[in-house]
Amino acid sequence: MLKYVAEEIASVATNITGYAIIITDDKGIVIGADSENISRIGELHEASIEVMAQGRMKKHTEEDCKRLKGTYPGITMPIAIHDDIVGSIGIKGESAEVEKYGMLVKMIAEIMLKDRIEAESAHIKYENLQMLVTMIITSGGSELTESAIDNQGKLLGYNLSLERVPILISRKEAVPESEKRREMYETEVFHAIRKQFSNRQDIIVVMDSGFERYLIFAAVDSARDTETVYDKCRTIQKELKENSGISVYIGIDRICYSIDTMKEGYERAAMLLDSALLGLTDKSIVRITDIPLERMIMEAAEYYEGKNLESRIRNILQDKNAAMHMDLILNWCESMFNFAETARRLGVHKNTLTYRFEKLRDDYGIDLHDFGSTIAIYLCIRITKLNN
Repeated sequence: MLKYVAEEIASVATNITGYAIIITDDKGIVIGADSENISRIGELHEASIEVMAQGRMKKHTEEDCKRLKGTYPGITMPIAIHDDIVGSIGIKGESAEVEKYGMLVKMIAEIMLKDRIEAESAHIKYENLQMLVTMIITSGGSELTESAIDNQGKLLGYNLSLERVPILISRKEAVPESEKRREMYETEVFHAIRKQFSNRQDIIVVMDSGFERYLIFAAVDSARDTETVYDKCRTIQKELKENSGISVYIGIDRICYSIDTMKEGYERAAMLLDSALLGLTDKSIVRITDIPLERMIMEAAEYYEGKNLESRIRNILQDKNAAMHMDLILNWCESMFNFAETARRLGVHKNTLTYRFEKLRDDYGIDLHDFGSTIAIYLCIRITKLNN
């Protein structure tokens, strides 16, 4: 790890002290240096071997340097992480002058190295967690598969038999180009999520970096906690809007009790979220418990996936004006069959609306004043949109 941050340490320390600085590995080989000494990389700095063996700083005079290969007058100090010596730092200059910078440079090196190690450790943790969730949401349901997933969860410190609520959080619009290179676990959205869902058993992973979509399996103690989950989601939404101007949409499923139901819960949460993103509901946080119509539509969508729906819907979908016809039917039903309100929603004159009603009746045999038939077609359109 020191090798990847050595040049950065040398550059920062040189800028602060004004003295030439080298970094060696645990064998005394130079792996980092300031810009003027970059040619020394790969050379042996013999003074470092003795310093690392003794675990303390040493000064080197002109006389010392004659017997120590690749060594210049100055000081050499060990770099230690958790009491393990992993390398050394050499500062070139008059010993009395450079010694006063010794502890500062050592501290800079060790802090930068610790930060890099922690960042690398976190990255590995998130990659392993991502793999675990992928196994969960693609599992086939066999006992062997579930046993493997359960064991993987235990290795990462997660008890997958706990009750959890699946949640999907996403921006509606794609992430701006200027933000795309950011680490997904360092975004405002992730920090807002982590602030609310901080239980060690809460599982949080990235599902789509393009829209900053995150999946959460929030650990809960009982059904009463589902209201707490909802309140946390509202807080996330509110804080992101107020602090960063970011709008997010959220889908929340019911409690899951097993690996198999976690997979199903993810799929339902995805449909709930999509219903918000597609404008199928006026809610920005969609719960499966408080939208019975959407719940029925989603369950019907699962049933009808790949099957034939109302034949007249197929004919409408093949029409070049399919979007216009579907908007008319959706708005007619959702305005409670109010002619004037439907015209207002569509932004058309009442005469134009009358013409469109007649067009549907003449071309497809759809009488929008027939409640039963219209509701059936409305549901078919919603199912088609959701499946798409």
